[in-house]
Amino acid sequence: MALRSLMRMLVQIIGVIFVVLFIAFVAGSFFVSQPLYEEKISRTPDSAFTLAPVEKALSFARTKNGKSLLVVAINRGGIQAIDLAAATTSEGKEPLDFLRALGHEKLHALMDGDAAIYGWQDLTVPFNTQTGIIAAGVNFKAHAEETGLEDGPFLFPKLSTPSDWYAPVKERTRLDYEVELCAVAINDIAPGERGRFGFVLCNDLTDRWALLRHIDLEKPMGRTGFPEGKGGDGMLPVGAILIVPSKPDFYQQIELGLTVNHRLRQRDNAGLIIWDAPSIGQKALALCDKDFYLYGKSIRLAECDGLQRGTAILLGTPEGVAFQMPNIWMPWAYLRKGDVVVAFGTHLGTLKTRVE
Repeated sequence: MALRSLMRMLVQIIGVIFVVLFIAFVAGSFFVSQPLYEEKISRTPDSAFTLAPVEKALSFARTKNGKSLLVVAINRGGIQAIDLAAATTSEGKEPLDFLRALGHEKLHALMDGDAAIYGWQDLTVPFNTQTGIIAAGVNFKAHAEETGLEDGPFLFPKLSTPSDWYAPVKERTRLDYEVELCAVAINDIAPGERGRFGFVLCNDLTDRWALLRHIDLEKPMGRTGFPEGKGGDGMLPVGAILIVPSKPDFYQQIELGLTVNHRLRQRDNAGLIIWDAPSIGQKALALCDKDFYLYGKSIRLAECDGLQRGTAILLGTPEGVAFQMPNIWMPWAYLRKGDVVVAFGTHLGTLKTRVE
């Protein structure tokens, strides 16, 4: 009888311990899932709709019917811009074609020309992506800390075609958001060259469930899981404004932010990135002969002879993403059908992504 009573007591103690640990785990999961900010933003900051100073940068856009535009003014309703084909004798399929042909100074001289008004809905992705897209993981220190990946930045291929700033995205098992500044190579970049870049606003949408399901932790970070979790249709909304600065450090004055259903989730300065675009480009070329994997099939991050013009580089996201390892079992911690994600950046306009 004494032994039976002792066993019953042990079972009860183990049960209590299990319940306490389970409650602690659930409470911890809810705690880490709370947004960093209490602030609600019903109106995108004015800075997103201010033109970059023309003495420091040129701003470009492109219409759905293919017009390449030099932007002279930005407001909440749209832009005022000059049709580059009509204003020059050059031809081009995208704004960067005109920049390559005419140069920065000649385009700057056009700023006082006749401009037309275009609504935001008239605009599409302002550049052509020639090759695969390169992305940097945990390139903000605070984001590395929140995800537990503190061994430094790493690279991975973003296997997604850029979509319009207002394009919807289909619901995923654990869909997450990542506001990012994206760099676009203006010219071909050979190994050893820093190159020149323009900048657009991006949202590096991520299926965390797919990422974790396919990741192989025995391989270097970024080589597995990320191609599956980061890729797919609609997983890369891109802003309508492309900024080309005259100096490479211009990006340091760009503030990034993101809301979900008007609640602030992310906000930080792009100048806090660890690796800049030229560094990422050269690091990608150094990995050109390394294997990355998509569903077990080997793929490459970049071609060894250099980066082609139009290559896009995602520069990393600030802290504040939905993902925390303890909450991966909680679907309500992630984006769900009907959620509206708004990303914004200084001089770069906005992205509005509805989950369908």
